[in-house]
Parts: sequence; structure tokens; C-alpha cells
Amino acid sequence: MWYECVVNAADSIGRTLARLGQLSSRHGSETDSSRQAILRIVQEATEPLSIDDICAVTKLHANTIRTHLDVLRAAGSVERVRENAEGRGRPKWLYYSTQTDDPYLKLSADLADALAEASGPGMASEAAKRWRMADNVRQVQVATTDEAVAVAAGALSRLGFDVDVSPVGNAVFLGNCPYAALVHEHPIICDIHAQALEQVLAGTGQDVELESLDVFARPGVCVAHLRRKDVTPDWVVPGAPREVAASADGQTKQKRKKKSRRTA
Repeated sequence: MWYECVVNAADSIGRTLARLGQLSSRHGSETDSSRQAILRIVQEATEPLSIDDICAVTKLHANTIRTHLDVLRAAGSVERVRENAEGRGRPKWLYYSTQTDDPYLKLSADLADALAEASGPGMASEAAKRWRMADNVRQVQVATTDEAVAVAAGALSRLGFDVDVSPVGNAVFLGNCPYAALVHEHPIICDIHAQALEQVLAGTGQDVELESLDVFARPGVCVAHLRRKDVTPDWVVPGAPREVAASADGQTKQKRKKKSRRTA
């Protein structure tokens, strides 16, 4: 009974993730993707948001967000009101959604409901499996580790991400996340991403594994670090310890100050 509940919840989560990814893939450009992410954040908020509020979630510059909001206002997707504030200074603009029938918003609500009911060990792994099945991302055996990484990159692309592989082949960069507006409130989505990647790599039959997944290492970009034994440097030249580097930087600044005084 317990296992059946896990499978049912995981199936709902996996299918909804697939539909969200497919819906987001219709927006081709990076500009459209950022704008849609901002719209979703405003739509999902329980109260009007300031530009600073949106900055805190997206990590985008305030001027970039303001430009996107102006476009969304012109399209009739959002509106704004002045904040009720006392004291000096002009009150902030607060933005709220004017749309109630956005399919992404409905799917997001469905996903939130499914995640709220999900619990127990193995949930992320089972949801990742169901997600792959819904998007027809299969496990494929290959002959080399480089081919395994290429298969993993292709799978992530099919799941809705913009994908780049490092020249060494030990890191995969993920951009244009279809779920960027949801993961802060539901971080298990990132666990499901990681599980899906691990499953694809395991299916290749090659000795390569996911070492870690850095979520939003840069705004809008996640990094999947891979562990592969066939990629080893001839030797490694260590950098200076942090305290030594800080000391050297301090000495350099002191020398610059002295030189400045002499030339003054």
C-alpha cells in the first residue's frame, strides 16, 4: 500500500514536470525565458511584489527586471500599484498578475499539490524515472565515456534545459531551467533532476557518475559535476592557501599606497 502511494505520487510529479518542460520549451529565446520566469513569480505570489522581491528570487539586475515588467504591463499580463508606505521618499511600485488562465500557473499549482502529498524514501528517484518515461528519455548503453556524457547532455536537453558540456567533459552546464520559478519553494525538484541524470548515466554502462549539482551557481545556470576516472591531469599545480593569498594581496595594496604617497 505504501509503495503504491509512492508510485502514484511520483507518477503525478513526473508527468507534471514533463508537461511544464514542454510548455516552457515553446519560449525559444533567453529574453523570453527570463520574462516568463518573472511573470510566473508574480503570478504565484500571494501578494504584490516589488522589484527588489523579484531580484531576490531571480538574481537578475533590477534594471533588467524593470524592462521585462514594462513589456509585461504593455501586454496586459501584470499591473502595478504604489506601496502604502509612510515616511520620506517615493513609495515603491508593487506588481501583481492580471492573468488567471495561464496554463503554466495551473500546472505549477498541480505540481505543488503533488509535491505536498509526496513523502518517503525513494520518492525523488521514482519521480525522476516517471519524468524520463513521460519525456521518452530512455537509458542507452554506449561504448565510451565521452559518448555517455553526450547521452546525458542530450537527455537533459530533452527534459527542457539549454545544455553545454565543458571541454574536458567533466561538467555539464544547464541553462533556461523550465522550473526556475518553482525550485526555491520546492527544492526537491532539483533532487529529482539529479536523480534523472544519475539514472541516465547509470544506463550508459560507463564508469561516470554525478558528483554534485550546483544549483544556480550563476543566475539562471546550474552546474552538474561529473566523476569520471578516464579524465585525470598529468599533474596538478596547487594554488596558494587562502590565508597566504590574502596576505599577499594585503602586501600588494600596502606597496601601492606607499608608491602613491611618493608620487603625490
